[in-house]
Amino acid sequence: MLTIKQSQLLNFLIKKIEYNGTSPSYEEICVHLNLKSKSGIHRIVQGLLERDYIIKLNNKARSIYPKKFPNGKSYTYIDEITENDQSKNSNSTKIPILGKIAAGMPIEAIENANEYLDVPVSLLSKGKCYALHVEGESMIEAGILQNDIAIIDSEKHPINGDIIVALIDDLDVTLKRFRKNGESIALEPANKNFKTHIYGPSRIKIQGVLTSLYRNY
Repeated sequence: MLTIKQSQLLNFLIKKIEYNGTSPSYEEICVHLNLKSKSGIHRIVQGLLERDYIIKLNNKARSIYPKKFPNGKSYTYIDEITENDQSKNSNSTKIPILGKIAAGMPIEAIENANEYLDVPVSLLSKGKCYALHVEGESMIEAGILQNDIAIIDSEKHPINGDIIVALIDDLDVTLKRFRKNGESIALEPANKNFKTHIYGPSRIKIQGVLTSLYRNY
C-alpha cells in the first residue's frame, strides 16, 4: 500500500505525462507536493522504485515514469516511452547536470545529478563529460554568460590558459582560467572588475576543463 505522498507523486507523474508527454522536473514535484527540499522527493521516489510503481530511465532528463497506477494496475504508456527512448537520434547524447558553478565568487560544491542534458555529440570531447549551470559574470569577456550551461571534460588535463572547474579547499567550486607558475595556481577571471586569486597546490582540485557552452535563446 502506498503512502499519501507516494500516491500524490504517482498521480502527478501520470497527469503531467498525459498532458504534455514528459515527466515533471523535481522542482515541479517540490511545488506540487509542498516539499521544501529535493531530498524529500528522493525518498518518495526510492520508495516507489522499490515497490515497482515507477521506472527511472538512465541518461534521460525528467527520468522518472510510472509503471502502475496507484491501484496497482499497469500503466502501459511506459512501453511507448521506452521504445521512443531507445530509438532516439544517435547524433546526440545525454550528460548529467551536476548543479551550479560560480563564474564569480565560489559557491557550494558540485551537487549530485538529478537531471540530464541532451546535447549533440559534436559538442563533447572524448573524455567523460558533465554539465553545470553558470552563475555570475566573472567570465563574460571569455563569452561565458549568466545562465549558460558549461560542458566539462572531467578527464582532460589542463594547460595554462584553459578554463577549468576548480574545487577550492574541498568546499567551493568556481569557473576560472587556469595558470600554473611553479607550485602556485592562479585562477583568473575574464572580467576586469574581478581579481585573480593565487592558491597553493594543496588547496585546489581540478574537476575538469571547459570544452563547450550550451545556451538557450
